Amino acid sequence: MCVYTALLGGYERLNEQPAASRSKIPFLCLTDDPLMRSDSWQMRPVSPLFSMDPVRSQRDFKLRPHLHLPDFDLSIYIDNSVLLTEAPERIMERHLPASGFAIPRHSDHVSVLDEFLEVAKRGYDDPSRIFEQLNHYSFVCPEVLAEQPYWAGILLRDHHRPEARAVLETWYAHVLRYSRRDQLSINAAFRLTGFTPDAMDIDNWSSWFHTWPHTPGRDRGKGSLDPAASFGPPVARVRQLERQLAEAERLHKEMMSSDAWRIGKRLVEGADRHPRLAGPVLRAARLLTGRKGTSGTSPQGRG
Repeated sequence: MCVYTALLGGYERLNEQPAASRSKIPFLCLTDDPLMRSDSWQMRPVSPLFSMDPVRSQRDFKLRPHLHLPDFDLSIYIDNSVLLTEAPERIMERHLPASGFAIPRHSDHVSVLDEFLEVAKRGYDDPSRIFEQLNHYSFVCPEVLAEQPYWAGILLRDHHRPEARAVLETWYAHVLRYSRRDQLSINAAFRLTGFTPDAMDIDNWSSWFHTWPHTPGRDRGKGSLDPAASFGPPVARVRQLERQLAEAERLHKEMMSSDAWRIGKRLVEGADRHPRLAGPVLRAARLLTGRKGTSGTSPQGRG
C-alpha cells in the first residue's frame, strides 16, 4: 500500500506530510519537476500525457493508479492541498473499501447540479464545456444531477478490483471529453457502470484524519470565467426559475391567507354588485390587496 499525490506543471508548492514520519507506508509524489525535493515524500518522476494540458495530465495519475502504480495493491490518493493528521495505516483500517473504491461525500453541496453551477460561477473551467457536459447529463442520466456529489480530494482504491478499474477508466474518459473538474463526472461514472462506492461521511474541511485546504503558492492560471460564454444552459435556467417560482408561490400563499386580503376580496366583490360604490370601495380594496384593478370593474368605466 502507498499514499500518493500528483503534482504537475508547477501548479503549486508541494506540502510536507508530518504523518509520514509515523508510518511505514511510502508517501509518493508523482511529478514532472526533476528539481522537486521533500523530507516526507519520495519523488517518482513521470511524464505528462499532454504537454500543454497539465491539469488533465494530472488527472491521468490521480484517477488511474492501477496503471501508474502497478507495484502496489492499495493506495490512498490525496490532493496536495490535503494534510493527513493520522497514519495511513489507521485510515485504511477504518475505511478499507469493500467495493474496491472509497470516496468522501461532498459536505457542502446538496446536488451534482449545484456543483456544476458553483464550478461555472467560480470560473474553474471553460463555461461552454461545463454547460455542454451538464446538458448531456440532463438527457443521458438526469437522475445524477439530483444526487449528492462526492469530494475527490481523498480516494482509497484497490488496484486489482475490475469493477473499480472500470469506474476509473469511465471517469477519466469523461474528464477528457468534458470538464477537467473531476467531481462533475464521478457520479455519472458510478451510475453508468452500475457501481456503488464506499461513501465516507466525513467533513471535507476537517476530520479525524485530515485537514483541508492547504494551498501554498497555488496559481490557477487559466480558467477565469468568460462573461461572453457564461450564459447558463436550459437546465440551469430551469433551476433558477424553479427557485423563483417557489418563492413567488410562498409569498402568494402568505398573502392569500392574510386578513387584509380576505377583506379586500369581499370589498371588490361588493363593488361589482353596487356600482355606485365602486370608486371608494375599490380604492380601499387596492390598499388592502395590492391589486390595481379588476376585469370589468373600473371607476372610469362607470360613468
